[in-house]
Amino acid sequence: MNISENVWRTIGRGTAHPSEVLNTLIELDNRKGQIGLWALENELREKIPLLRPMVQPLAQAWLEATILYRTTYYPEDRLSRLFHRFTQLERQHLPIAS
Repeated sequence: MNISENVWRTIGRGTAHPSEVLNTLIELDNRKGQIGLWALENELREKIPLLRPMVQPLAQAWLEATILYRTTYYPEDRLSRLFHRFTQLERQHLPIAS
């Protein structure tokens, strides 16, 4: 099963044990590294507003856990801060499909 599918399954289920979250993030880091963590973080950011209000807090917790894991094991240097700033600018300028 895809790691992203595992995250969404726990969100749909409405519960996630802290060790399950940590193990999933470790597995993602081992398989895809920092790029995989960035991808999951961006996917969660994009999809949270589309979720039902009752599961948004769990999705937000996943997002925060992913960010904390990434920043703990991959401290941001100048290049990653620049990359993050550019992705934020792109998000602000993209029209939202309705």
